[in-house]
Amino acid sequence: MKKFITFICIAALSLLSAGNVLAAEIRLRESYIEDTGDYRYYLDERNYVTSSQQLGRIVENVIKFTYNDYTYVSLTKDGENCEIVSGGYIYGDGNYTLTIGNGKDSGSINFIMRQPSGELSEDENFYNKSVLTQAYSAEQGLYSFSLGGLYTFYSPIPNYAVTDKPVKLLTPADDRMDITAYKDGEEINYSSGKTFSEPGYYMLSLVYDSADIDDERYTEGELQGFSEQAMDNADIVVDDSYFNIADIAIYSFVIIGGPQNKLGFINPPQDYTISSVVLDGQKQPVSTKFFKPVNDGNYRILFKNSSGILPDYTLNFTRDTAAPTLRFGNVGLGGIAINKFSIIKDSDNTVVEVFRSGVPYENTAEITESGLYRITATDSAGNTSAYIISLKKKYTAAYLLLIPLAIAVVVGIKLYSAYIGKNIHIR
Repeated sequence: MKKFITFICIAALSLLSAGNVLAAEIRLRESYIEDTGDYRYYLDERNYVTSSQQLGRIVENVIKFTYNDYTYVSLTKDGENCEIVSGGYIYGDGNYTLTIGNGKDSGSINFIMRQPSGELSEDENFYNKSVLTQAYSAEQGLYSFSLGGLYTFYSPIPNYAVTDKPVKLLTPADDRMDITAYKDGEEINYSSGKTFSEPGYYMLSLVYDSADIDDERYTEGELQGFSEQAMDNADIVVDDSYFNIADIAIYSFVIIGGPQNKLGFINPPQDYTISSVVLDGQKQPVSTKFFKPVNDGNYRILFKNSSGILPDYTLNFTRDTAAPTLRFGNVGLGGIAINKFSIIKDSDNTVVEVFRSGVPYENTAEITESGLYRITATDSAGNTSAYIISLKKKYTAAYLLLIPLAIAVVVGIKLYSAYIGKNIHIR
C-alpha cells in the first residue's frame, strides 16, 4: 500500500512538472502581411496580434494593434501596465513588452519606442538628422521651429505635444523644402495654412535639400567607372560630408478631441517636463517624464520648459471609461415589452442605434412593431453598451370578444350543415 501511495505521489509531481512545462513562455512566431504591410505575431493559430510596425527593435512611429476578443493581450511600458485596446494607437517613448495569452500559455516580445525621426533611406549618410530648435513669439502667439537655421515654420503648440484643440500650421514656401504629412501613419494631403481638427496622431516629415553638388567633380568616364563591382574591390575612402545632401527633422502632435477612454501614457512636449497634474481639483503624484491617467474625471496637466524661455503649456481633457446607460419605458423583466416600448437616453451626446432582427431600424421615441431588438448606445468618448429587447403583441379586449364570436360562427356552421344533411331526401 505504501509503495502504491508513493507511486501516486511521484506520478502527481510528474504531471505538475509537465503542466509547468506546458505553461512555460512560448516564443511568438512573426509573419509579414504583404497586402497591408502589417506584421502578425502568433502564439498559436487562433491567438495572435496584428501590428502596424515590426516589433523586437526600436520603433519610430505610432503603432496600431488589432486582435480578437478571445485573445488575452497586455502591454507594459517601463514596467507599468499600459492600457491597450484593439484598433487603438500606442505612442510615446519607452521600453514596451507585448504579451499574448490563450488562458493556458503565453508569449511576449519587447520593443523600444522613441520619438519618430522620419523615414531614412538605406544609406543614412544622405541625411543630416536634425532636432528642431523651438522658440516662442508672445506677440504672434506661435511657436517657431528652425531646422538647422535653414528653414523656419510656425505652430500654436510645441513639438510632440498633445492637444484638445485644432492645430493650424504655417510652412513658408521654399523650393528646397519637401514636407510630407501623415495621420495615424498614413500619408495625407498638406499645404501651408492647413488646419488639423480630427482626433489622431499627426506627423510632418521635413526634408531640406541644401546641397550644392559640383557636377564637375568627376568626369563622365570616372562616374561610369563607379560600378558596384569596382566599388567592392577598390580601396576607396569616401568623404561622407560630400554625400550629406539633405537635412531631415520631424514635427508631430496628437489631437485627442473630446472625452477619452483610450488615452494611455502622456509624454511632455520637446524641451518640457511635467510639472503638475490635477484631477477634479486634486493634485496627483507625477513623474516629470510621463503620466498615465488611471481614474475618470477632468484632468489639467501643466508642462514647464526647463530653460524658462518657452511659456508653460497646459493640457486639459476628460477621461471617461464608463459605458452609457439607457432606460426603457414599458419593458419588464427579461427585456420583454408588450405592444410597445420607448428609449430614454441619459445624455444628449449619446448616439443610439436600433436593429430589428439584425436590420437597422429607424430610431423612434416609441417602437410598436413586434420583433427582437438590439439597441446600442455610444457616448462621445467611444464607450458602448448594448441591450436586447423582445417586443410582443398582446390581444386587446376587442380581439378577445371576437374570439368566442368566431367560435360560435364555426359551431353554427357545423350544426347547420349536420341539420341539412339529415333532412335532405333523395327520390
